[in-house]
This record gives sequence, structure tokens and C-alpha cells, in this order.
Amino acid sequence: MTALDSLKPLQKFAVFDLVEQAGFDMSDWIASSNDPRGPRANPKYCYDWSFVQPGKLVIFSLWHSAMAEDAGQISHSENYRANADFHQRNGGKVQWVTRGRALDDALKAAASENLPIRVIVVDGVRRRTEDPASPSSTVQARNLDPEPWHLQNYNWNTGDFTLVRGAGSTPFADQFDLASAVPEERREIQASAFVRDPRVRREVLVRAQGRCELCGAPGFPMASGKLYLETHHIVPLAAGGPDSVRTVIALCPNDHRRAHYGDDALTQQASMIAIVREYA
Repeated sequence: MTALDSLKPLQKFAVFDLVEQAGFDMSDWIASSNDPRGPRANPKYCYDWSFVQPGKLVIFSLWHSAMAEDAGQISHSENYRANADFHQRNGGKVQWVTRGRALDDALKAAASENLPIRVIVVDGVRRRTEDPASPSSTVQARNLDPEPWHLQNYNWNTGDFTLVRGAGSTPFADQFDLASAVPEERREIQASAFVRDPRVRREVLVRAQGRCELCGAPGFPMASGKLYLETHHIVPLAAGGPDSVRTVIALCPNDHRRAHYGDDALTQQASMIAIVREYA
């Protein structure tokens, strides 16, 4: 029996119980329920296929039949955004479009906040995702995978993604990760500094996928195995620039220095603004 075979669920547990088991805050699920059958049947949540608790975790329901195994590594690759767009254009059911958008939003949350991921493995008869007239799926079994998963990659432009079983680690780092990794024995000076949201930096690094967004050069591999790039505010925070993924870009160290000190800094700034606009 392969690892993937052993992951196939044999019983159909309630979504409520599995989400609670994963560590999700169930207070609103319970408080907002007015179904006579109890909170497990709360329609606000019980039909969802993704759950996001900001700053804590993301939960996905994934079809066992859509998973793949390679050298013992189990993964799931898909594009929820493209599927939602397809059904919106071609008359698919509204709930398929809504669910696809929610799944894609959950991926964005996992990517931008580097959140741990839990997976509910689902088995049954899956609808044909490429057919707007396909009958709805029938879930025959579901269970919570005891192992965590991680988002190996997410393409912010297209929505393509790969989830991989196992805790994994963030594959990218920037200059602020280096600063936070260096222990400081004494901190007696008083100074003011602009606060940078680490979620913005992470989202930009994931968006760049290890390549300078200006010249395309790959970041250099660190001893930790992570790829190093530097995050740069196109309009400096000191000049009133916002701390947003639409105004921050990932650069190789050379382009980052040029952005600050090069004689073509203004030309570079215009190019960077045009690049990040493509992601808006």
C-alpha cells in the first residue's frame, strides 16, 4: 500500500468535527447557527471547502482522487481561480464559482501570511470540473489528515498552485529575515523606525518565486536552502509610500542598490511601478 492509498478516507465524518479537530475557532460557527439540527448543519459554514482563521491556520477539503504521489511525496495541484472564471463564463452553478473564489482567497491567505495548512481528505464521486452541466459531486467519505501540509508555490498572476503534504518551510528570505535572525545582546539605544508588515514582504517574495522582479535574475541560495532576494518599497515609507504588495517589489541585491544609489534610479522606479501594476 502506498502512502497515498493509506490516506484515502474510509468514514464520513462531519465537517464541523474535522474543522474543530484541526484547531479552528468554532465560536461563530456555533453562535450563528439557528438550524434545528444543531450547529453541525449551520449553512454559513457546513458547505464550505476552505476555512481561514487569520494569523493561525487554513483548512482545505481536497479530493483524494486529485492527489498525486511521487517518491513518497503527496501533492495536489490545481487552479481554483481559473475554474471559477470558467464556470462564471459558461453558466456553471453559482456555488461552484463562489466556492472556487473562496478557495483561491484561502490560498492567498496561506501564501501572504505563511500560515500552516490542514487538509480534509475527501472521497466519492467528483463532478467534472471542466463541464458546467456536470452533476454535483457526491461526498462518500471524509477525514482529517493528521499531517500538516504546506503551500509549495502559488502563482499570483494565474492562480496555479501546488500543495504538498508535510510541514515544509518558507523557501524565500529577504534582508529583514537576516536582521531578525541575528541575536542582539543589548538594545539600549532609542530610535524611531518605519514599521513594515511582514505579511506584505512574504506575499511579495512568494509572488516573485525566487527571481528578481525587475531583471529576472534568480536569488542566490542561502546556507539554509532558502532563496534570497531583497524587498524594496518603490515609493519609500519615509516619503509617505504605502506598505502594500502593490508598492513593494522583490529585487536582486544589485538592482536594490541601483534603486537607491544608481544614476538611473528614477527610470528604474518607473519600470518597477509598471511591473507591480500587472499584479493589481
